[in-house]
Amino acid sequence: MNDFFRDENGQPMFLLGLQAHNSSTGTDMIKKAIKAISLYGGNLLEAPIYWNQIEAEQDVYDMKLVKDLIDETREAGLKLIILWFATSKNGHPNYVPDYIKLQPDTYRLALGPDRAPVPSLSPHCSATLERDRKAFEKMMTFIKEYDEKQKTVLAVQIENEMGYANTDRDYSLKACEDYKKPVPEILRNVTLEDTGLEGMDTGTLDKSTWRGCFGRHAHEAFSAWYHACYINEIAKAGKACYEIPMITNVMVGEQGYEEAGRCYNSGAAVGRMLDIWKLGTPYLDLICPDIYQQAKKDYARICSRYDRVDNALFIPESPLMGEANAMNALMAVADYKAIGISCFGAESALHEDGTLLEGAKPMAITMKTLAALAPLIIKYRGTGAVHAFVQDEFATKDYLRLPRYHIEAHYIRNNKRKQSYGSRINMRAEENRWNLEERGRGLLIQTGEDEFYIAGAGIAFDFIRRPDPLDENPYIQLSSRQAGQLNFLSVEEGHFENGHWITDYLRNGDEANFSVYTHGGQAVRIRLNPNIGMDQK
Repeated sequence: MNDFFRDENGQPMFLLGLQAHNSSTGTDMIKKAIKAISLYGGNLLEAPIYWNQIEAEQDVYDMKLVKDLIDETREAGLKLIILWFATSKNGHPNYVPDYIKLQPDTYRLALGPDRAPVPSLSPHCSATLERDRKAFEKMMTFIKEYDEKQKTVLAVQIENEMGYANTDRDYSLKACEDYKKPVPEILRNVTLEDTGLEGMDTGTLDKSTWRGCFGRHAHEAFSAWYHACYINEIAKAGKACYEIPMITNVMVGEQGYEEAGRCYNSGAAVGRMLDIWKLGTPYLDLICPDIYQQAKKDYARICSRYDRVDNALFIPESPLMGEANAMNALMAVADYKAIGISCFGAESALHEDGTLLEGAKPMAITMKTLAALAPLIIKYRGTGAVHAFVQDEFATKDYLRLPRYHIEAHYIRNNKRKQSYGSRINMRAEENRWNLEERGRGLLIQTGEDEFYIAGAGIAFDFIRRPDPLDENPYIQLSSRQAGQLNFLSVEEGHFENGHWITDYLRNGDEANFSVYTHGGQAVRIRLNPNIGMDQK
């Protein structure tokens, strides 16, 4: 999964992008979204294609919207994930053609427990699936013909946050008939958390029923299976036209008191239902959480659920503004092997003059940090060599113990150590003072026993050589200046081109003899001396 997304040359990509607002495709707003992506240092645009615009009249298809979106993205040198806004937009049928909306007896809405319609089309309706699938096939065929060589389109997201709004399942006659059918054999060994059946005498349970299999989550599990099967049919048809990654995004269930249809769309691929969704969607490549939760523990819990052997973590929506996502995104990459991160609402990051809003800077710097080390993230993800440092409230520093080194990360905000050496950026200049107030964060990637790369903002690192375990006099080494920062071979500011490190500036003297700083997402390479010189006579 480390190289899931690949460019036109077959090279792996780490995706960093922004998602346009829902109604931007086909308007000048896409240009604003592209401008914002450039200021964030991203490589990806996510933007919707609307079923009701490519098939405004039944069986009459117009792909101009798709072509224009691909052209604009390609001209900007970006990659594109197309969002197929069709049967579901947050569970609602906003983007279906008029002929679908005007024939509710044919293209049925789901019914709530009171038998009144809810604003979600039913996945139990084969007529809706047939029309959705046909339109999707038309789009995928066009993308293959128009873009297969350039590979501007990396993937397609099928639907948006699918699931029932305002009910736990469909109570229509057809859905009730399906509910009475035996649970598919493939699902009978799935174990969900907190079903209420734990500890019961399993001999008394009828495992052929949804209630007997899933207890208090029976309706949600039933809904999840039928939504998964619906999405799988769309993905299968799309891949038959053009074999590129198919993904879907999720309104996460890790919120509130976690009851389906109340706290989130029922039937969605929430963490609790992932095993069911995975069994129901063999043609779907990734199930991707939209993470807007700010608290670290909530964010981490969601990441841990979607980071699976059978599901790499890709975050298609997250907050555009503020510090929380700027911190959490680094954790997603280092601790949960994220293969890409995108933020929603690109156009909202800009002033009218096209400059970044103040509130957009934290996430923009984090995205630049990730972009600066992207080749190393791809290479070392999941090896234990990628480490995230984020400044928690009240923290002034963090510590990492490695076999060969003690590493201390010092955060500059609210810290007496407002050292301004170590960078070509003049921190004494008024226009750069904000760097010293950035909430500290960064990535450290170890690429050899004595080689490290760092990137981040408001953070500085000290490297202290640990004593040899057989050394009889370890204190002598630790008290020597040679055990610390001065024992470097080189400290280099630079960047990667085609996967190769290019040195832009060699630090030395005052610029290297103190803690190694990084500001504004800047990348620095540190080569330490494997010889500490303590055996001299």
